[in-house]
Amino acid sequence: MRDRGGARGRGPDRRTFCTAGAAALLGLAASPGTALARTFQEDTERRVPIRNLWTGERRDLVYWRDGTYDRHALDAYSYLFRDRRNGEVEPIFYGVLDQLFFLWKALGRPARIDLVSGYRSGRTNAWLRANSAGVARSSLHTIGMAADIRVPGLAAAAVWRAAVDMRRGGAGLYPASDFVHLDVGPVRSWVYGERARPRLAASEEAPLPPERPHRSRPSASGEVVLPPERPDHLRRHGG
Repeated sequence: MRDRGGARGRGPDRRTFCTAGAAALLGLAASPGTALARTFQEDTERRVPIRNLWTGERRDLVYWRDGTYDRHALDAYSYLFRDRRNGEVEPIFYGVLDQLFFLWKALGRPARIDLVSGYRSGRTNAWLRANSAGVARSSLHTIGMAADIRVPGLAAAAVWRAAVDMRRGGAGLYPASDFVHLDVGPVRSWVYGERARPRLAASEEAPLPPERPHRSRPSASGEVVLPPERPDHLRRHGG
C-alpha cells in the first residue's frame, strides 16, 4: 500500500491484518454474526439508497448481482462519497457498501441512509485532527474504507446497536454529533466519549478484507461541484 506521507502520517497497513478478515466481511463471524450471516447470502442483488447529507445527491443503484460487483455503480457511489471539502474522489471499497446494505436490510430497509462523511483526503483529515476531537491520524476514511452515517427516523444508538450485532467491522457511536461510524477494519465497537476500551471480537483477530479496486477517476465532465458549508450543529465535531 502506498504511503500517503505528509500530514497524514503513516497510513493503515493492510498487511498488519490477516486475510481471515474476508470471513468477517462475508458475515461469517461467530454468533450472533453467524446467525445473521444466513440472511446475508439470500439476495441475488444488492442496492442501498444513500443520500449525501451535504449536497443532497442520491444513489440507489444495483452495485452487486449474482456474485459480481458492477464497476460503473461502484464509481457512482465513489463520487457520492467524495471528499466534500475539495471534491477529491477515491474508490470506496465495495465492503463498505456491503456493510451499509446489510445494515439497511437489518434495520428493515428504511427509505434511505444519510452519508455524513465518506472519503477524506489526507489534507482534510489533517485539518479535522487539528480542529476537532476524535479523528484518527490513520483514519480508514482516508483509504475509502469507512463511512459516517445517520438513518432518518431512527436514533443513532439503535443504528449503532444493529451495526454492532452484525459483527462486520468497526462500529462507533458519536452521540454528540448524532452519527454512527462504520468501517471494514477489525471487528470492534465503541461509544465516543466513553473511557472503556473498544470491544474487540472474541477472536482478538484484526483482519481487513481483500484489496480495494484501483483508484477511480473524476466524472467525465471534469467538473466537481463542491457541497455547501457544514451546518452549524456539526461544525464543532468535524462532520
